[in-house]
Amino acid sequence: MRQIGFTIATATLLFGLATHTQATAAEIAVLAAAAIQQPFETVAHAFAHDAGTKVSVAFGSVGAIQNKLKAGAKPDLVILSTAAVAAAEKDGAVLAGSRAVVGRAEIGVAVRDGTPAPDISTTDAFKKAILAAKLVSFTDPAGGGTAAVFVAGLLDRLGITDAVKKKAVPFNTGREVIAAVLRATPNSASASLPSSFRSKA
Repeated sequence: MRQIGFTIATATLLFGLATHTQATAAEIAVLAAAAIQQPFETVAHAFAHDAGTKVSVAFGSVGAIQNKLKAGAKPDLVILSTAAVAAAEKDGAVLAGSRAVVGRAEIGVAVRDGTPAPDISTTDAFKKAILAAKLVSFTDPAGGGTAAVFVAGLLDRLGITDAVKKKAVPFNTGREVIAAVLRATPNSASASLPSSFRSKA
């Protein structure tokens, strides 16, 4: 149901833009957070096939997209975190009042298939699991991604930032984080903190 909800919401947005811009353009330009890349590409390809309108999309961290908007980028559609869209509205980078919530990003812990799942049932258990891992991979907060910034803050609040830095393997995207876990050798005791996207439905 969540995937269907995202599909309907996104397709509706694209259709509305296509209808609004069809007199002047045959292409919809989109800037979107990397967390939604997989579901958005699926919807965009189907929409382009059915509507005959090309969807040109650039994915990146929330921070990278914010920088593009500040530099003067003028996409037809922007998909970012709620806070980032609100900031863009305030700056005049996007049309005020045009915001629509299509989903939410979630953060979790993942380990390689065949590796015992860590106990993260409590805050203390989560902290112990991260400290016990030989390697910890996550998206680099320097990129400005919402999930990455949150994870960095979480590690700081738990008082384990310095300990994790010694074994941290940061990546630019959540996809790269997952790929790193899949490449890890069995029993490497590695943990990753990727983000995933869920529609609001």
